[in-house]
Amino acid sequence: MKISFSVVALGLLLAGCSATSSPFDSMLTASSAVRGTGYASISIQPGRTAAQRQLMAMRAARLAAMRELAEKIHGLDIDGYVSVNESVIQNDSVRGTINGLVRGARLVSVVPKGDIYEVTLEVEPSDMAASRRDPRPVRYR
Repeated sequence: MKISFSVVALGLLLAGCSATSSPFDSMLTASSAVRGTGYASISIQPGRTAAQRQLMAMRAARLAAMRELAEKIHGLDIDGYVSVNESVIQNDSVRGTINGLVRGARLVSVVPKGDIYEVTLEVEPSDMAASRRDPRPVRYR
């Protein structure tokens, strides 16, 4: 009788245990790729010729798309600061930072839209999982 009670108690104890899941788990196990889109203006880019400015805008739009992918994969860290003097808000600021590595991003499209370039990139779920496991880039000297 003591043994059966111990087995039942152990079973109930183990049944109460569950693994916690991250908000990213559903994204990492998704069957579809995650896309990021970036935009950049051509006219404000540095360069002596129109062709140089176009190339710089494409490059800036690609980096903006990478930033969006990093935010989707690794999340956004929000810092806020509020200063109050005599029950009146004097300063209210919010800062968001993204820190992560994006691996395996594939170029989907580069579309000129007037003075703006739109670049869309996508990352497959297997590459997202690799980026989440190893968030630090490897640096060679």
